[in-house]
Amino acid sequence: MKRVLLLIAIFMLSACSQEDDSSLRIVSLIPSNTEIVNELVGTDYFVGISSVDNYPESLNDSDIAKIDSFNINPEEVIQLKPTHIISHESISESAKAEIDQIVEATNAELLVINDAKTLDDVFESIKQIGEFLNVSDKSDALVEKMKDEREQLIEQYKNTDEKTAFVLITTPPDIYVAANDTFMSSVLNDINIVNVFDDLQDFPMVDVEAVVERSPEYLISATGISKEQVSHVVNDEKAFKNMPFTDEEKLCVPNVDEISRPGPRILSAMKDIAECVHE
Repeated sequence: MKRVLLLIAIFMLSACSQEDDSSLRIVSLIPSNTEIVNELVGTDYFVGISSVDNYPESLNDSDIAKIDSFNINPEEVIQLKPTHIISHESISESAKAEIDQIVEATNAELLVINDAKTLDDVFESIKQIGEFLNVSDKSDALVEKMKDEREQLIEQYKNTDEKTAFVLITTPPDIYVAANDTFMSSVLNDINIVNVFDDLQDFPMVDVEAVVERSPEYLISATGISKEQVSHVVNDEKAFKNMPFTDEEKLCVPNVDEISRPGPRILSAMKDIAECVHE
């Protein structure tokens, strides 16, 4: 009899879990969060994603609503009947009124992810989303996997000669770079690469002279343009003549989405950068 009751209880719990899962209707307002959700529960529960989401590629062919996160139409999102909304610090202040209106109308749960400054912050974001969607076991497993990959890369490159580099966000004349307090710079530190702009904060604009003065050996592009285009731009800049990074072998062009999004694919970008600089 006890065995029968136990089997019934297990069946009921399983049924409840399936019902809860199928009732999930997720809206993600930034690509990095979308990529995290995809790793944890797939894409089946999305009803809305940001208009610039492009990974996984299957999203391009889906009928999931595309939302302009910097110009949110509350009525359109309300019609999606979301149960969970995952926002981000970078948009929540400017879109607070719209998001509050959606939450009030739908009773959706809201999670705002803070801007990641380090790889550890990325891990924390993954755990927060896992807890929010009630899949902490999956988020914990993903974080442990990423931590293992990170430690392997640290171990692999810890005895290599230290190199200097800068992370280019936009090309001249308005040069923006990744500096201290960014997860991009955090990635470089782990693989024995010194960011020459690590004395600055966030994503400052710098002039050509500042780049020349610091004379980085390598350029890591997060511009979204091809290696050929980056090479063309830096070699056209007269002030960069004879700079080490004008050599194509010292131009590192990882996948721009992987290096610019604080999500599960950041370790792939980290590996590509390490190979470009140290091998």
